[in-house]
Amino acid sequence: MLFLTILSAKINLLANVDPVSILILSGRNNHEWDKTTLLLEKIFNAHHRFQATYTYQPDTLTYNDLMVYDAIVSNFNSWPENEYRWPAELEQALLKYIEEGGGMVFFHAATSAFYGWPEFKNISTGAWIDETSHGRPAPAKVSIENQQHPITRGMKDFVIFDELWINAEQNSDFEVLAYAINEDAKSKGHPQQAAVMIKEYGKGRIFHTILGHDSRAMRNTGFQSLMLRGTEWAANNGVTIKIPQELSIGDSATQANYSWHQSDSSMALVKNNRIVWQFNYHDRFLKPYMHPVYVNDIRMTALSPDDHVWHLGQWFSWKYINGINFWEYSDRIDFTMEGSIEIRDVEFYKNPDHSARISYTSIYSSGRQGLLEEKTEIRIHSPEIEGHLVMDYDITCRALAKKVELNRTPPPTEGPEGKLWGGYAGLSIRFNQDFMNSKALASGGLIYEFSSFAHNWDPRADELKITRYKHTSPDKTGENWYYMGFDALDGRTAGSAVFIHPKNRGAGEAWYSVNSPGMPFFFFSPAYLYHQPVVLKKNDSIHLKYRVLHVEGMVDRDKLDDEYLKFISGQK
Repeated sequence: MLFLTILSAKINLLANVDPVSILILSGRNNHEWDKTTLLLEKIFNAHHRFQATYTYQPDTLTYNDLMVYDAIVSNFNSWPENEYRWPAELEQALLKYIEEGGGMVFFHAATSAFYGWPEFKNISTGAWIDETSHGRPAPAKVSIENQQHPITRGMKDFVIFDELWINAEQNSDFEVLAYAINEDAKSKGHPQQAAVMIKEYGKGRIFHTILGHDSRAMRNTGFQSLMLRGTEWAANNGVTIKIPQELSIGDSATQANYSWHQSDSSMALVKNNRIVWQFNYHDRFLKPYMHPVYVNDIRMTALSPDDHVWHLGQWFSWKYINGINFWEYSDRIDFTMEGSIEIRDVEFYKNPDHSARISYTSIYSSGRQGLLEEKTEIRIHSPEIEGHLVMDYDITCRALAKKVELNRTPPPTEGPEGKLWGGYAGLSIRFNQDFMNSKALASGGLIYEFSSFAHNWDPRADELKITRYKHTSPDKTGENWYYMGFDALDGRTAGSAVFIHPKNRGAGEAWYSVNSPGMPFFFFSPAYLYHQPVVLKKNDSIHLKYRVLHVEGMVDRDKLDDEYLKFISGQK
């Protein structure tokens, strides 16, 4: 759902194996254990392979309690109260549980515990000791040391924004599967830190990673892949969970072999068995959307992240139609909305050059009353240029009711009722949560609403930094495009631009952009309704045209200006 692509979820549903049962130990930690425990539970339960629960009172457990589970995941520590101990019966029960074949997983700082319990040193590694230190959270390179172990076999190196420990205690009985280092540690001459470790103990298996300091680090695809695969290995001495495409070492094919994969709810272009793009409809999210979208195995989009479950990769949606909310879900679990959207007449046209055209009609309704008909055509260009993916949107919306008002949450320009987060609706992109170091370009330069709408970001808080850039007006060529670029999971650079066609009817769109590294939350939209709502009489229509460009590598204004001129002249 939230943390893995739809494709990997479907693969594991087909596995038809009993889920791995997990108990997470929590309730005490020098980190934000309440936040990280709930997020750990979500990560596990979002994957079909696991059933996870947690306890905030691990000191009340017995041997019989432990034996119910395939693996115990500890998010519990006693630091800096170094002499803290569990009841002797529980300490012996945990050792016996592992010796008899139970899986033990230590998460981040969980091994900084029980310094006065000698046997704990035999089952743990990576504890905080006098020589240990760390700097501020920063990008860290995780290097896979052992490509033969089931947990890490076939996995690429990756980058994670994390608080990286230096000189943590090491138990030589543990095998290191991956190391990590950041630029600050490297510049000071510190060696790489062992970041992923394993050990067999009796019939049991122990997995530990020091990664995952906070909720941002835990949303990293590399961290989640290691945590899921490491826990499955600890529980079952085997790994069935697939490595996500962006982390998987591909084959060495020198020729691009493309194919189409189509079902009753999706169509995808696949290159050498790896997705390029996928269009989805008639699924639980109730709206058409593009996800995943890749450029050279860099995943650009995020699907239904936990902070905004209605964000669907790359998608188009109005917010309020006659006061009915079609943007958000009224139920975050069942994905129901106040109104309904019926998707009709879906057609796919697949071309020999692997370009495609997708057309469909969306009917927005309230009860039995149709409010708006939205006819959409998406033309996806041939991927003949490596790392360069172009999609053109042509959208015509026609009023079905006597009066149709397209509206949004009022922005701060509308007085005391205005909201900092107000103004968005229409075509939007929610970016991959692995991304870091965002960069922005606008065709006319950065517009001056920045200072009045920007919030400073506290890296230790999940506050939003929201920036808006104003689009001049539809009959001028000022703000014709907007671009956001990032450092990706594997250290490469990629980004996306949206181009507005000058014939779009409106009072002037505004570029609505969210840059919140702490979530992480990267989003932007040519917000068609930002300055004012639109009221249509029955059979009145509006016509919108956009181009979306996803591209690997650095881009500049000249390149994006050229792409805009191609777009408005009808060139590919």
